[in-house]
Amino acid sequence: MAKRTKKKQSQHDSRVKKIAKNLERDGWNVQADILGFNQPDPIGKNNLIPDITAQKKGAKRIIEVETPETINKDKKQHETFRRSASKQKRTKFEIEEA
Repeated sequence: MAKRTKKKQSQHDSRVKKIAKNLERDGWNVQADILGFNQPDPIGKNNLIPDITAQKKGAKRIIEVETPETINKDKKQHETFRRSASKQKRTKFEIEEA
């Protein structure tokens, strides 16, 4: 996982919280890797934690929020999440910008 400045980490976490809250309002059961939420389960052999997982009526979303400086640095993490999503029914992986 790429490192962010303190300011960029704060922007990232704010975006994660906003997406998570919006999903909850839309009826999704949400886990998020920020305070105030249960942490998502680890994925892959390296136990990577996605920013958000959400489930609703049998559908699942794995969401990773990236800042401009990390979008191209976390390719292996994205591949792990994408592969995991492809192996599960009704699951998709998404990348959101902070």
